[in-house]
Amino acid sequence: MIKETNLHKINILKKNNQESNAITRECIETALIKLMNTKHFQKISITDIAKYAGVSRTAYYRNYNSKDDIISQYIKNLNRNFSTVLKQYDPIIETKESWIALFNALIPIFSQFKLLLESGFGEKIMLEFAKAMNQRVETKDHALYYSNIYWAGAISFMISEWVRNNMDISPEEIAEIGSNLMVNGISTIKIYGNKC
Repeated sequence: MIKETNLHKINILKKNNQESNAITRECIETALIKLMNTKHFQKISITDIAKYAGVSRTAYYRNYNSKDDIISQYIKNLNRNFSTVLKQYDPIIETKESWIALFNALIPIFSQFKLLLESGFGEKIMLEFAKAMNQRVETKDHALYYSNIYWAGAISFMISEWVRNNMDISPEEIAEIGSNLMVNGISTIKIYGNKC
């Protein structure tokens, strides 16, 4: 009976520690993003982040090794959220709907996303997006792997430009362009008059 009680207490402590670490990570991520509004990324110190987040340097280093780790985790979380949104749709049958959902998912995080782009993390966003698309694909499956790379680049670059342009057209308008490109591919050159 005593062993079961101790085991139960240990499990509760582990759960509390995991929840505490998750809250600490969220505070640190939020602190870095908010600090990037006022200071260039390279000039933000670990002390700045810990102080703004209200955590100790020890808590910081328990969760992250560097500022780049924070950004990487933040971008992975963004991609996880985008994947969750996109998984609700069949990209073949509901192409436009999936694009609209993706662009609508960007609206609440527009300022943070733009800040990442302005701080030079556009390529990192695109690479993480490609990694997320290919997470269950073997590199030996060349056709699928490179097809996903192509679409990840196209989609993430289109998203990035829309954000850089302050969402200058509605999600529905840009979704129309994106879904048309996906469905009709090269034949859209006649529609949009693309020039290389």
